[in-house]
Amino acid sequence: MCFTGHRHLPADTAELETRLDQCLRHLYRLGYRTFYCGAALGFDMLAAERTLYLRARCPEVRLVMVLPCADQDARWPERERNRHLYLTGAADERVVLAPGYYEGCMMVRNRWMVDRSAFCLCYLIAPKGGTVSTVTCAAREGLALLNLAIPEKCAAFLRLRTAPAGPEE
Repeated sequence: MCFTGHRHLPADTAELETRLDQCLRHLYRLGYRTFYCGAALGFDMLAAERTLYLRARCPEVRLVMVLPCADQDARWPERERNRHLYLTGAADERVVLAPGYYEGCMMVRNRWMVDRSAFCLCYLIAPKGGTVSTVTCAAREGLALLNLAIPEKCAAFLRLRTAPAGPEE
């Protein structure tokens, strides 16, 4: 399963973190074990942190950080570069798709994750950008989708007794 979401999160992420934790635990109960994260600022980093939190309780969980390029964090503030370094180091696997940035490398990364997933957990609130194109790609490929920005959809998902798509990834 893969994550996608916006760089900019609400100032207070407590509610989003709670929904994310609940959905991650439920995905685990439904059989999902491998979680692909694009290692970007914002939602991706939050999702990686919460996946590591789940992994501490469920050792079968695997976090795979998928970097579009080796220098993904080159222009980030030092605090975020350190966070990125910690998360990629704590992951079970780190996949680097290109040695350096090029136009379109983010979409290649997103497609790589979608191609290996059966489920996409997203945080989508804006009508344009990389998150929208990734969600559109995931929908076109038949992945089950859940938008954490819609509380009632999360509540309905948590009531599911079986996986909406094949478990594992």
